[in-house]
Amino acid sequence: MLDNEKLLVEQARQNPAAFAALYDHYVDRIFAYTARLMQDEAAAQDVTAVTFEKALKQIRRYEWQDHGFGPWLYRIARNEALSKLRRQKWLSPKSWFGSTELRATETAVQTRQTRQTIHRALARLRPKDRDIIVLRYLEELPSEEVAEILACSPDNVYVRLHRALARLRAELESDLPAPVREVNPHVS
Repeated sequence: MLDNEKLLVEQARQNPAAFAALYDHYVDRIFAYTARLMQDEAAAQDVTAVTFEKALKQIRRYEWQDHGFGPWLYRIARNEALSKLRRQKWLSPKSWFGSTELRATETAVQTRQTRQTIHRALARLRPKDRDIIVLRYLEELPSEEVAEILACSPDNVYVRLHRALARLRAELESDLPAPVREVNPHVS
């Protein structure tokens, strides 16, 4: 959260040009979040643009919360992304982690394989499960902000996150070769 965020919001209510400081602070974070949800850079750009357009149009109705302006933007972005995903019926997964070149070391290859495995498992989750995991672990937002974004209690965030992680674990286990699953059926 910006130090003077509350003041910037008040200024943006009076003068739309003042919204630029809020936009500059949050645009990269909102884009990264929507790119992870959408798994498509062009769709993420569209969702990010719509998010800020709606935020600017609705800034006069925004009521300041202790968590700041960010959770409100994330909630708008989340709603737009989920709406777009429903319209698209979740066509095809794209890379969430970018296209890094393969390094010659074994560690780099293993890291890439791990990311691809996680990517495939996340892509198979329901958007709501993927969303809460992205918000909490990839966006690294505190549970209280996630609760604000999802319009639920922090206790509900913990329950939903626990269930989403269990589903992710099941998806990851389904990617393991059969002998590994047989030897250790409780791989974490």
